Amino acid sequence: MNKNKFLLLFILCCVLPLAAAKVVLELGWFNPGSSSKGHWLEQEIFLLDNISGQKKHWRIVLLADATCDQQCNNALHTVKQLYIGLGRKQEQVQPVVVGRLKEPEAYPMFIQQQALAVDVSSLQQQILLVDQKGLVLLSYAMPEQEEQMAETARNIRYDLLKLLNYDRTSV
Repeated sequence: MNKNKFLLLFILCCVLPLAAAKVVLELGWFNPGSSSKGHWLEQEIFLLDNISGQKKHWRIVLLADATCDQQCNNALHTVKQLYIGLGRKQEQVQPVVVGRLKEPEAYPMFIQQQALAVDVSSLQQQILLVDQKGLVLLSYAMPEQEEQMAETARNIRYDLLKLLNYDRTSV
């Protein structure tokens, strides 16, 4: 094989994958972010205080107001069941209610906190995954019907387990 033919094949092998990737991106054949079930927030919102130094690296947060309706109660029960179902991974997760609970004795695993001075109106009626620095990462809409809460819980569990598996903050 002569020198020019080798150079042409080498350049073709380098350029062809880059050109194919460019075509895939330009034509929209690639679906970014399809591996997570929740909605990634577009802007940074620091909702809670920093908890670095503790074993609890992730928090499942519900925003509850004084009048927690049936939808809010369904979400509380779902997060409670989700937390119990985590098993040994509970050590890394803390369920949090921002606001006041009407019946705190029914949900002993939840801690009640106040939000930092941020506008939380855009986060109402959602279940949130928050990292140890207090940054809201993923949000899940609270469904209207109780039957849909199981699907929401599966989605939260899927994303939470993925975050727990890839968490390297304690290393």
